[in-house]
Order: sequence, then C-alpha cells, then structure tokens
Amino acid sequence: MDESAKELQQLVDALPQYENQIRYWESQLEAISNVRSDIFQAQDTLNGMMDSKDGMELMVPVGHNTSIFTNVNDLDRVLVGIGSRVYLETTREDSIKRLDKRLKGIEEAGKTYQESLQKSQKDYADVRERAELLSSNRGAN
Repeated sequence: MDESAKELQQLVDALPQYENQIRYWESQLEAISNVRSDIFQAQDTLNGMMDSKDGMELMVPVGHNTSIFTNVNDLDRVLVGIGSRVYLETTREDSIKRLDKRLKGIEEAGKTYQESLQKSQKDYADVRERAELLSSNRGAN
C-alpha cells in the first residue's frame, strides 16, 4: 500500500470521529438552549411577581402537564436549587441575581461550545476535502 493510500485510509477512518464530535457539540448547544429557556422563564416569573402582594393567586406546575392554583402568603421566600437536590431559601431579588449570574455562565459556555462546533466542522470539511482529493488522484492514476 503506497503512502497516499495509507493517508486516504486514515482520513476516511477519521471522518466518523469528526462526525461524532460535531453531534456532541450540537447536543451540548441544544442542552444549553434548554437551560437558557428555563432561566428566562424563571426570570420572567420572578420579575412579574416583583410588584405583587402577598396572598396572590399563582398557578404551580406539579408535573406531567398538570398545575394547581394556590395563594402565596409570602412571595419573598424563594427556594433555589444549589446542586445535589439541595435548596437554599432566598428572596425574589436575590433569586433574580442568581439567575442572571447563571445565565452569564451559560452564555459563556454556549460561546465556547459554538466555537468548538465550528472548529470541528472546519476540521471535518478539511479532512473530507483532502480525502476526496486523494481519492480523485488515485482514480486518475
């Protein structure tokens, strides 16, 4: 097997790895998009409650597309998940600040993941182009 045939085989073998990397970064970006949506929803809800008074009626999701209506007696008691199913009681204002900080972190991660996806796509295109060139040169011989 000559050198160009070996190189062609290596390039062809590498293409699925690049495809897997691309799918991985796309799935990470989708996950970030979902988290971002959750954060926006939480921010909107908390911001909408900022001028509300205690005793307001609120619809609370309880799971599987089911919600209940309830009256909230203390709007300034908010539970925030801090990891491993551990929650911290905070105020609405502090919760909004925490969400803003989390959103900034998510945006930074999204930017990094997008750059990684673009690099993987470029590398894939370069490898594919080189493989096609080698393949067409072999066919011409």
